[in-house]
Amino acid sequence: MIRTLATALLCAAAIVAGDLVFRGSLLHRVRPEIVSPTDQAIVEPPIQLRWDGPPRMRVLLATVGAAPRDLGIHESPLTIGREQFPRDAGYQLDVEALQFGGWIRASRVFQVHTTSTATTAQNAPAPSDHQSPAWDAKELLHALEAARTARDKAHGRAKFLTEENAALRDESERLSKQLENLYKAQEDDAARVDEVERRASQLADENRALAEENTAVRLRLSTVIPCTVWGYYSYPRPQTVPATRRVLLVSDARGQIFRVQPECELIRRADVTAASICFCIGNSFGG
Repeated sequence: MIRTLATALLCAAAIVAGDLVFRGSLLHRVRPEIVSPTDQAIVEPPIQLRWDGPPRMRVLLATVGAAPRDLGIHESPLTIGREQFPRDAGYQLDVEALQFGGWIRASRVFQVHTTSTATTAQNAPAPSDHQSPAWDAKELLHALEAARTARDKAHGRAKFLTEENAALRDESERLSKQLENLYKAQEDDAARVDEVERRASQLADENRALAEENTAVRLRLSTVIPCTVWGYYSYPRPQTVPATRRVLLVSDARGQIFRVQPECELIRRADVTAASICFCIGNSFGG
């Protein structure tokens, strides 16, 4: 246990000593550290760049979000002129070693803000009377040009929005018409469906009525006697030579017409002059 504790303390002391040595000597000589400008500072060109570390470094300058520009190899301190800052914006300065630049480098981000013309005019000596109107006219021309530019942009934007609004209105009207046509088509379809259903119901009622009427007719037909007159052929005087012409008997000696077949057969069997069986002569359907 004591040996383990002693080993841990020795390792910790070695780490602290190494850190102090490298940070104070070797690391300071290898790793650059930008002293000025300070991080996130708002400065006015020209810019004084100063770093601690290797004396000769490659300097890179870039607008934030743009590709960096190589300003060459320089020694600290370095003055970067106003021409390297074309506009007010955020900039990033990078210093990197001549070898292993991707591993040994330092960065600093800052904001460049140039003094405005109005501030310069306030700090400058008062112009003479014959120069003041020209200066005011120049400022007014610049302001007028800026106002015209803003007005043109506003007009262009308003025109674009007007055209877009008109296009949206046309599209809305077209969709409204399509929706109305769809509603109308649905109403027409619903009306046709109602008419078809009404017609189908009517046909069903008619079919049911016809079926009932057909059933009634069948019942009535089932009660009708299929044959109403029966008869048979007879030779009144079969003993004559030649025999007399045959006749059709449909009634008995009393003149009663044969309405059913049994009645006809009863008379025929007793009639010696009968020449045929009884058959139907007149039916109920006019046959």
